[in-house]
Amino acid sequence: MKLYTRKAKIVATLGPSTSSKETIKQAIESGMNVARLNFSHGNHEGHLKNIEYIRTLSQELNVPVAILQDLQGPKIRVGRFPNGSIVLKVGDIVEMTTETVEGNEKLIPCDLKELLSIVSVGFKVLLDDGLIELVVEKVKEKTVVLRVVYGGLLKDRKGINIPEAKLPIKSLTEKDLQDLKFGLKNKVDYVALSFVRHGRDIRYLRELIELENSEAKIVAKIEMLEALENLDEIIRLSDAVMVARGDLAVEVGQTRLPGIQKKIISMCNDMNKPVITATQMLDSMVENPRPTRAEITDVANAVLDGTDALMLSAESASGKYPFKTIQTMHEIIAEVEKNEETYYRISLENEFLSIPSSIGASACLSALKLNAKAIVCLTTSGKTAQIISGFRPQVPIYAMTDRLDVLNRLELTWGLQTLIIDGYKSLHDILSQLDKVMVSYGLARPGDRIVLTLGQPIDTGSKTNALYIHILGETSTEKLHDQLIPLRYR
Repeated sequence: MKLYTRKAKIVATLGPSTSSKETIKQAIESGMNVARLNFSHGNHEGHLKNIEYIRTLSQELNVPVAILQDLQGPKIRVGRFPNGSIVLKVGDIVEMTTETVEGNEKLIPCDLKELLSIVSVGFKVLLDDGLIELVVEKVKEKTVVLRVVYGGLLKDRKGINIPEAKLPIKSLTEKDLQDLKFGLKNKVDYVALSFVRHGRDIRYLRELIELENSEAKIVAKIEMLEALENLDEIIRLSDAVMVARGDLAVEVGQTRLPGIQKKIISMCNDMNKPVITATQMLDSMVENPRPTRAEITDVANAVLDGTDALMLSAESASGKYPFKTIQTMHEIIAEVEKNEETYYRISLENEFLSIPSSIGASACLSALKLNAKAIVCLTTSGKTAQIISGFRPQVPIYAMTDRLDVLNRLELTWGLQTLIIDGYKSLHDILSQLDKVMVSYGLARPGDRIVLTLGQPIDTGSKTNALYIHILGETSTEKLHDQLIPLRYR
């Protein structure tokens, strides 16, 4: 199945399994739309190499790829132990300290200085993504006394979650600020903010991005209980949202996760914000060449719920089968998308729309009623293209512009494929390029109807205000040989 026919996008994390030019090329060829750089691991030198590989390959293969910088955020962690780990047994009594000491079976160091003031008797303390559970028995002057409810092997620097506590920490650490500067300097397309709790976290990051004169967009990672209390504001202020199911499941309890995931996706769909579903989507493929039936169903359900993109973490970063995993995800998504009930969310009873939204809704309705071959969106910022995506038309949507940076950013959005064209001054310029591109790439034939959205007058760069129905004319152009067509249309 051709890559451009898939509507939900794939975000793949780069890591040891995908950190050479050749392996990144294979990831793109397998179906990666967005490359995630995880700043919890690696160094600037390694990340810079990957950025350079992606940008070079993007040019060589004629295929836009978005780069998502994922900031580590203020993760609370345990300290270090003499042999790198300790074993905690059910019923053990241990103490937790904020002092910088080496730990042992009776004492666990913790790097959150305010620990003593934010916990109370009865609070749960979860370690290593919730695999180990402790409960607070007593808060002393210098330590917290805890009883082990579920034990296990606790290794150095594993994460700590305290769901009931209000954490007095900033959403951006010193490390994050340095990483952010590096990312913006190297023109990442998206910045993912970890452990978002309030709208003000997004506002602060937005100010920092604007100070650097960057066009980078913000992805809010929903993984804290506090974020769920401020969900509406966080989604409104962000450019995209990630359902970060790892920490979120630990915070809210795993049985509540599916309902919360559906709610976040639905809210993002209603506000027309791209949403990524992440964590353990095809986790068994880290070690095995095939996913479990449950994982296939999980991916399928996220697509049916309306997610814009699905994310691979360890599967593509350090797994044994990174390209097979991306291909498998592509196949599952493409199969689910054959279901026609998921398309055309156009409400005729809705309140008044803005001009671009009205044009977008009209384009989708016209494409449906005219049996058009495609919707082509002439765009300079990508806004109208994203609005059209929100109405979920079944026909292909192509964003057409001469700006590669805009096309890179649109790689996260559901259903959008990209067409790079030369600069234009008139409608005649646009239509002649459109005819040539659609026929030479094999996307349409002379006589097919195309719904085009654009801003008039064209030479002044007006915002989208017009809808144009175009019938592809007879052209001397023939379909190009596969090697000359952009990768995703082959």
